[in-house]
Amino acid sequence: MANGQEENAAVLGNTNQSSNYNSVSGSQLALDGLINTWTQTNEEDNPWWRVDLLKVYRVNRVTITNSLINASRINGTVIRIGNFLDIYKNTICAVISTLAGGAMATFSCCGMEGRYMVVHIPGDQKILSLSEIGVYGYLAGNLAVDGAATQSSTFPGWFAEKAIDSNRGLQQLNTGCSSTLNETNPWWRLDLRKVYRISEVVITYRKNCCTELINGTEIRIGNSLENNGNKNPICAVIPAIPAGESYRYLCNGMDGRYVNLIIPGDMKTLTLCEVEVYGEGPVLKRSFVKMQFNTRFDLTDPSARENVLKQLGSALADRGFTNVTLRWSQTPKRVIQKLNAG
Repeated sequence: MANGQEENAAVLGNTNQSSNYNSVSGSQLALDGLINTWTQTNEEDNPWWRVDLLKVYRVNRVTITNSLINASRINGTVIRIGNFLDIYKNTICAVISTLAGGAMATFSCCGMEGRYMVVHIPGDQKILSLSEIGVYGYLAGNLAVDGAATQSSTFPGWFAEKAIDSNRGLQQLNTGCSSTLNETNPWWRLDLRKVYRISEVVITYRKNCCTELINGTEIRIGNSLENNGNKNPICAVIPAIPAGESYRYLCNGMDGRYVNLIIPGDMKTLTLCEVEVYGEGPVLKRSFVKMQFNTRFDLTDPSARENVLKQLGSALADRGFTNVTLRWSQTPKRVIQKLNAG
């Protein structure tokens, strides 16, 4: 991602393969981080290796590191992404024509969605052997990844954007999380850019330090920027999050453009390794407002009416309501009041 290094989603999942050549060639070796170990199937028809990512991801890229021996075995290998246990129902991301022994190649999957990433070799009497696998992307449906983040202050290098970079910060402890300074009422805000009906918020906290600092954090959702958005309605209050864990908080369909996290009190620090937001939308609401204007302009004139809408839109934008479309439901009626002579 642009704001941080993606983590390998495969290491959080479960692996298996069509067969094991022996007891030390199992599917999990493709995720052990070691180039001098590798998986290996038996010689068979259409051998495959699969990782269950446990959740549906939008996969940006897959990395494959070939085993150091018998490098040509990987020739013709197909990479697939999808939601089916039947590997052939999943969509092809790429085909590996050739790859040197011990070499790594990256294959772009352009945001393909799927719970499973499968590597297989079509054909008779084939052997599939892999040294390392990487699957990089972000959870499908996470609204936060397209938003913009800011915070009340920034500890050097711990920028607000790092809490929405699809990196839970558990592998890059000092570079994958956001953090404010130690201050009064620290806050972090996500602008979703449009109003959504939010069902849940998932918070991941750091795993190496200071778990008590997150206690008492309020999650607020709404459309107001009053007090930097910290007066919007509360979805939940975080009592605690264990080190390195991700906890979900149900918001039961609260509507809002802004998601704020704030810790009330003096000498507090707000640290977040990842914030995920799930819901539906954008939410479009239609409201009718009856208004009476005291103006010298003729509002039966279309250009005059357009000018009034622009002024109203500008006033709403100043108050944080930018995703608003204004239009007249009917042509205003002109009423001329007669002044009584004194």
